[in-house]
Amino acid sequence: MSATPLPSLDAAIARADERRLALRERLAGRRARLPLRFWRQQAHFTTPAEEAMARKAVEGGTAPMARILERFGVSPAELAERLGTDPALVEGLLAAPRRSPMVMLDAEDALALTDEAAAAGRTGAANVLAEADWSGGGPRTLRFYRPPGLNLETTFRELYTLLWSLVERCGPDRVPLDGLVIPKVEHPDEVAFVHESLTEAERALGMPVGGIRTAYLVESGWCAGRLPEVAAAAADRLCALIFGLADYSADLGLPTIGNTHPLADWARAEIVAIAGGVGVPAIDGMTLDYPVADPALDAAANRTRFLDRMALVHADAVRARDFGMLGKWVGHPAQLFGVLLAYEAGFRPEALEAEAEKLAVYHRSVHEDGKGATMIGGVMSDRATDRHARVVLRQATALGRFDPRRAHALGVIDDTELAEVTGG
Repeated sequence: MSATPLPSLDAAIARADERRLALRERLAGRRARLPLRFWRQQAHFTTPAEEAMARKAVEGGTAPMARILERFGVSPAELAERLGTDPALVEGLLAAPRRSPMVMLDAEDALALTDEAAAAGRTGAANVLAEADWSGGGPRTLRFYRPPGLNLETTFRELYTLLWSLVERCGPDRVPLDGLVIPKVEHPDEVAFVHESLTEAERALGMPVGGIRTAYLVESGWCAGRLPEVAAAAADRLCALIFGLADYSADLGLPTIGNTHPLADWARAEIVAIAGGVGVPAIDGMTLDYPVADPALDAAANRTRFLDRMALVHADAVRARDFGMLGKWVGHPAQLFGVLLAYEAGFRPEALEAEAEKLAVYHRSVHEDGKGATMIGGVMSDRATDRHARVVLRQATALGRFDPRRAHALGVIDDTELAEVTGG
C-alpha cells in the first residue's frame, strides 16, 4: 500500500467533467438543429422559376394524377399491380391528392442562360413565393429556391434581387422562403462564403439571422470526397444533402447516368452517413425518365411506356428509401405520386405501432424493473434500439404518419415541436 496520500477523487472527476463539457460544447456545432418541419422532405418537386409552371407544381401536387391515368387508359388497380404496391394506397392517394412536401423554384439548370430568362425567373419566383397558396389547408409546403451555382457569374445577383424583392413585398419578418438549394459546391470555403453572404444580407434587410436554411447538392467527385468537411461547415444552416446524379456522372466521366452504378451507390452511402452524422435528411436525385407520352408512339405503346416509367420511379424511390435516404427529387406530378407511394409504404401503421411498443416496454424495463437491456418480442433491446425507434417515430410524426400528441407523450418530440405540428 502506498504511503503517499491519493489525490482527491472528487476533484479529479470534476476536472475531467469540466473538460468533457467544454469538448462537447465545442463539437456541438457539428450537428444541425433542425426544426421538425424540415423532416418533411420525402419529395422535392423541382420546377423552373417560371410563374405558370411553378404555380402548378405548388398548388397542384398529385391532383392531376387521376386525369393522367385516364389519359393513358390505366386503372388504379393496374398501376398498383405494376408497382407492386397495395391498391389501397393508390386509391387513397387518388381520393385525397396531396401537395409536394417541398417545392424548389429552379433558377439554375432549368432556365436558359440569357438575361431575358433570368429576369423572367426572378419575377416568377418572387410572385410564386409571395402569392401562391403553399398550404392548401394542410401542412405548408417547404418553399425553396435554387440560385445559379458559384461557377456562374450571377449567383448573388439572382439571390439578392429575390431577397430584396421579397422583403419589400412581405416585410423582413415574413419572407416566404424556407431555404436555398446550393449547387456546384466543392469546398468548405465555398460553404462558408455562402453562409457569410446570407448572414450579411439578413442583417442588412432586418431579417432573422439564420432563418434561411441551405441544402447542398452533392454532384461532383470533389464534393463527395470532401463531404464531411462540407457538411460540418454548413451545419449552422444545413437542412439536407442531395445527390445530383447527372452532374456527378458527368464529373466522373461515367458512360451513362446510371442510377445503380457502383460509384453512384458509393456516393449515396457517403451522403446517408454524413447526413445522419450532421442530423439532416439525405435526399436522392431525380429519375430522368419522365412518365409522359411520346408523340411518335401509338396509344398502346405509350400506355406501356407510362407504366414502365412509373414502375421505374417507384422502384428508384423504394431503393433510395431502403438505402436510408429520406426523400427523392421529382419533376412531374406522376413522379410525385409514385415517390409519395413509396415513402407512404415505408411508414405502415402496424410497423409504427411496433416501434411505439418498443419505447413503452423499454421504458418499463428501465424505470419500473431497474434493468437496462431487455427482450422485446424475442429481440434484444437496449438504449441503442430505443434511440432507433425514436428516430423512426420522429420522422413519421414529421410526415403526418404518427399522432403528434402521442409522439409528445412518448418523448419523441418536445413542446415546441408539438406546437409546430398542431398549430398550438
